[in-house]
Amino acid sequence: MLIEESTVEFQGRPLFQRARFKTPFQVAGKMEDMACLFYMIEGAYEVFDTHGAVRIGSKEALLKKCGSYVAHLKKGDWDGIVIFFYPDILHEIYKYQTPSFLDNQTQTIQPKKMIGNELLHKFIQGLSIYFENPDLMDEELALLKIKELILILLKSEQYQNIRQFIATLFTPEKLHFTSAIESNLYNNLSLEELAFICHKSLSSFKREFKKIYNDTPAHYIKEKRLESAAQLLCSTNHSIADIAFEVGFQDVTTFSASFREKFNNSPTKYRLNQIRK
Repeated sequence: MLIEESTVEFQGRPLFQRARFKTPFQVAGKMEDMACLFYMIEGAYEVFDTHGAVRIGSKEALLKKCGSYVAHLKKGDWDGIVIFFYPDILHEIYKYQTPSFLDNQTQTIQPKKMIGNELLHKFIQGLSIYFENPDLMDEELALLKIKELILILLKSEQYQNIRQFIATLFTPEKLHFTSAIESNLYNNLSLEELAFICHKSLSSFKREFKKIYNDTPAHYIKEKRLESAAQLLCSTNHSIADIAFEVGFQDVTTFSASFREKFNNSPTKYRLNQIRK
């Protein structure tokens, strides 16, 4: 019997979910293209999937990749938290730099049971405020919390197994591609040079870019440069020319025209309007 359930969503998908049950109770589910961390606050349950059965108890956790599963909740009250790992969110977290734990990884998808440590326990406790106030969870905070959890898991005694497991959630080629793009957004490189850095022909580079970013390289890079310029106009006293060159434009005239097109104001007027607010 389900007593209570609360969910913190991110981009329309569950990110953190807490549920309380009275047993006996059985759960069946299917996770597509993602993984979950199940953490038991109280009670115990047994998970069955293609790898067999895994039983976890109070203050224990289970990392499980996508696939179908059945869970039997053991006798007594049950209180647990599920944290969802989506590959696109992980790529967003590490888009500027490939994480070190991806180096020389071996592929594994078997569920990983782990004993909760004090760091993990405190992290789980800290989620309570977001279940009570889900609107607090904005995009920046959601990415930080998932990255924090990954770092905590990598400090556990099962570090090697956890590292291997988390690595399977990434697509290394995609991660290297986005890392190359994000690291060169403000550099004076042509599309041909970016394609070369990404080890692709210009045509395959454009196709891959469209697939990942759902945008053309020229438009995406221009938009990011203008957004960065707008931030610099508000947060620094740098000259318009310096900001234009800093974000990758090669002349002030082109920068000013592009800025006016996007923000309906010249850079100078935009800065003055922001100061007056």
